[in-house]
Amino acid sequence: MRVVRKIGFFSLLAAAALFAQDAAATLTSSHYDGSTYYYTPGGLHGRIDFAVYDDRDEYFTVNGLQAPGTGDYVYAYQIFHDSVVNPALSYFAILGIEGAPVDGIGCQDDQSGGIASSDEYFTASEGVWKFQNEHGQGILFAGEHSWFLVLSSDTDWVVGEYEIKAAGDLPVPIPEPAMIALLGIGGVLTICARRRKSA
Repeated sequence: MRVVRKIGFFSLLAAAALFAQDAAATLTSSHYDGSTYYYTPGGLHGRIDFAVYDDRDEYFTVNGLQAPGTGDYVYAYQIFHDSVVNPALSYFAILGIEGAPVDGIGCQDDQSGGIASSDEYFTASEGVWKFQNEHGQGILFAGEHSWFLVLSSDTDWVVGEYEIKAAGDLPVPIPEPAMIALLGIGGVLTICARRRKSA
């Protein structure tokens, strides 16, 4: 009898946990929505909810928020960090936006205790949100989730890849070729100046 009670108790706990996770999934759209699970080599794991709105008014109606930029299509993401013993999550990027110019990016309050990003920007190929500022605040620790991470574009495109990194494992920025050339010229001029002085 005790075994049956224990099984029933743990079943209720599991059901409650699943219900709580589903209750947090607030991104819905009549155009396209869903969720995916992520696992990184460093041990981070969790869920990403996403929704694509082909009408800015629908995004406002569903979430009560104004989308950034002026694009007709609004892409919204929300990250849930489920790890319990691994590093905090500090970087999230949506890849593959080439050919689908993004004209706005933002991070908007989900009204349920989420974490705001400390920085967001987009390039020709990706939209990036960082969750670590100079004071180490705003990181997604275990059991936390992000605010809505939002992109705006005039193009309805399919995004198939993303990048997630743990705190302390941010990507190293690669200098542009022009910057490398300038640094090289500066180094050569410094060496020449020192040789003239020693002569």
